[in-house]
Amino acid sequence: MSTPSPKLAAGFSNAGHFLFHYFAAMYFTIVLAIERDWQTPYEALMQLWFPAAMLIGFCALPAGRLADRWSSPGMLVVMFLGMGLSTILCGFVETQTALMIFLGGLGLFGAIYHPVGIPWVIKTSEGKTGMRLAFNGIFGGMGAAGAAMLTGWIIEIFGWRGAFVIPGVICLSIGIAMFYALRTGWIAEGAKVAANRISKASAAGNLKAVALMMIPMCMLGLIYNTVQNIMPKLFEERMVDLLSGQIGLVGTAVGVVYGIGATMQLVGGVLADRYNLKRVYVLLWLFQAPLLFVLAEYSGIPLGLAAVLLAMAGTAILPAENMMLSRFAPANHQGLVFGAKFVVSFGAGPVGLYLITQVRHSTGEFTDLLLAYSVLAVLVTMVALLLPRLPDEETPVAPKMTPAAAE
Repeated sequence: MSTPSPKLAAGFSNAGHFLFHYFAAMYFTIVLAIERDWQTPYEALMQLWFPAAMLIGFCALPAGRLADRWSSPGMLVVMFLGMGLSTILCGFVETQTALMIFLGGLGLFGAIYHPVGIPWVIKTSEGKTGMRLAFNGIFGGMGAAGAAMLTGWIIEIFGWRGAFVIPGVICLSIGIAMFYALRTGWIAEGAKVAANRISKASAAGNLKAVALMMIPMCMLGLIYNTVQNIMPKLFEERMVDLLSGQIGLVGTAVGVVYGIGATMQLVGGVLADRYNLKRVYVLLWLFQAPLLFVLAEYSGIPLGLAAVLLAMAGTAILPAENMMLSRFAPANHQGLVFGAKFVVSFGAGPVGLYLITQVRHSTGEFTDLLLAYSVLAVLVTMVALLLPRLPDEETPVAPKMTPAAAE
């Protein structure tokens, strides 16, 4: 058996985060091409993602629990292989039913990453946890950016079927490579987070604080999933003068938004390591309400700027959120608590998708939905103010390492 490599573990973790967000976002650009090819209404094709959105949310809890009981890197191997195969099969469908089934497979296996990969990052990280989470988070943000940007141009060159098959083959190949690395000992499980707790109080966790955090985490998931879903259509319709409705240009513009947003995780990581986590969390929530209002009411350049700033705020908040949750969670149940987080955050995805289709069907646009989110963001900021002090707030602790990774 070989000695586990921290760099290799980080590489697989980052690749998994990139590919999950790539696959979770690419359909919303691909759907624009399928709409034209199959002559099917946009709303009907968006509904095909509904089972996948549900599975991403509701399968997070059992995925996290399996990782606690079995193996985090083993679960990530299953994720790579399952996502890759499901995505390849999406490229060969001829009916809406078949597309919905294989998109569902993508959601089922994609549910593994966050409740498994993020705790694995925490217990295999070196140095400052916030920066490690931020660096990993950049790969997730770049996945969302790449999904819009690369998918649009792949469609222009190879068609929408190629936009499924090409990334699917890459994902499957990474899964095979990670399986080999795990079998040969090049990567391993990592150190237990429980060993790094300072006190009995912090080891036992604060379940009331965990429960209260579920409210802003659910709303953040609702905002992220909804805006990610509608942004290609929003840009196609409200930035006609700049993008001319061309799918490649629309995808590039959306990709730029998420690419810029992704880099803000580094800023968020620095803030999380240096300042009071609750204060950072509340301030970043406070920015989101006015940005959602601009997104609802404006077109052209103001729309694009608001989208960029919202993506920046929504990604910069994640290192602080994950560190807070890890500190509030019982030390021996990190996977379970993170699984619960992603049940509510990604579980909000189907709710957002339902609201998108209903509001779009009744009004022909997204304005009312985004205005409602702006009001809810104000209320959630008030909820975040009610969070208690973090255990051991004055003495941040970085987990011990075995292999290394990132958020």
